[in-house]
Parts: sequence; structure tokens; C-alpha cells
Amino acid sequence: MGNSTPVPDADKGGVHSAQSFTQIVADGDVILVVGPSRHKIEVSAHFLKRISPVFQVMLGAPMKEGNALATRCDNDAPVEIILPEDKEAPMEQVLSTLYGADPSSKKYLMRDVKEIAILAEKYGMVDRLEIFANFWLRSIINMRITEVSDNAWTALVSAFILKIDWAFFAVSLAMARTKTSLLKFAASFHDKHTGMRLGMAIEELRSTYLGQKGTTKSVERGLCLFCFSRATDSFTRQLQGCHSPDRHFKV
Repeated sequence: MGNSTPVPDADKGGVHSAQSFTQIVADGDVILVVGPSRHKIEVSAHFLKRISPVFQVMLGAPMKEGNALATRCDNDAPVEIILPEDKEAPMEQVLSTLYGADPSSKKYLMRDVKEIAILAEKYGMVDRLEIFANFWLRSIINMRITEVSDNAWTALVSAFILKIDWAFFAVSLAMARTKTSLLKFAASFHDKHTGMRLGMAIEELRSTYLGQKGTTKSVERGLCLFCFSRATDSFTRQLQGCHSPDRHFKV
């Protein structure tokens, strides 16, 4: 991967500046033009179709992008795909990670992981990131906090989107032990419905534990990802098909 070599612009016949261009796949046949800054990322259609069902449809269907690739000759400039609504950094990070060309992927901050997760969910790449996500979230093992911070909420959101069940349980357990109101965090979530569900679920953890405190059932618990994702009347109740009884309160 590199970002220092200018390449021809398929539309304008000019060149990309070194500052606005990243090469992930050498001699790629596709250039993604991402975000309002129009950051350009060189990749290959084969790679994109393998890692994302969304890109597979986009590049394989009889649409503008698919037709451009189908009629492209070997000596033609790469086909540009404009993605103005996506963020430049997470697009580059997720593609570099999945291509295996970015050693810095071991050092992503939690806020980077969240943005990667949101983008991966949009493009159907979450399952491919599982092994990386487990590594990124390892820092929250045995998390102990006295109040919910932006970083803790970001870790919870990342664990939820990336479907890392042990991390989702650990972070929600740590949050349930605090008295911090989650309203501002829930309201700031990019998906308001899911944000409010997360906030309500942690409040239910708190109230359920307090209701059992002093009894033989009094054991703190976090959220089970399987059951949370399917909950309709309780976020803490174990649902049929769940194989993690130890992540639920005793009834």
C-alpha cells in the first residue's frame, strides 16, 4: 500500500495529488472516490467483490459501474466509483485491513474501530472483520469504570455492530455497575432506535440487579448479544436458542 505516486484521473485526464491518493492494490482497475474531500483509493474490482456483497452487486450488475468495468480495456484508466456519503479514513482502513497491507491496523483507536464498524455494516463486511475485531476490542477485557465515558460507549457500539459477543457482555456489565445516565450517548448513536435500545437495556440490567440484591440470585450480569438483538419484551431474559445461560440473571 502506498500514497506517494500520482496516477491518471480517469475523468479529467490529469493526475491525483499524492496527498489525495492511496494505492491499496497495485495496477487496480477501480478507484473509489470517497467523501467530500474526494480522497481516491486504488483497488481492484475482484477484491471488492470478494469482501463485500454490496460492491459485488454494484460492480457486477448492469449499472453504470458494472458496465464501465465490463467494457474496460487493459490499457484504460481505472473506473472511478463516487462514494460521497462515506468517510475517507474508515474506508481506507477497512480496505487496507482486509487486504492485509496495513501494519497500522493493529493500533487503531476505539473511535477508529467504531467508524470502521459502521462502514463495514453498510457494505456487508462485518463477518470478514471478526478476527480483527476480537483483537481491536481486547483492551476492554475486565473493564472497570466508575462512570460511562465516550470511549466506553464507543466500545459497546463497536462490539454490537461487529457482533463480538464477549466484548458486548463485558462492556455492558461495566456500564451497569455505574450510575451514569446514558441518555446523551444513546441519543448520539447514528441509529437512534438502536441507541435507545442499548440505553434501556443497560438500565434494565441495573434495575434487575438491584431487585435481586441481597438474595441468592444477586449476581451482576452484562448483556447477551444474541438475546439483546432479538428482545421484544425484556433485554435480560434468556431467549430460546441462546447457549449462554451464564450471561443472564437467575429466574
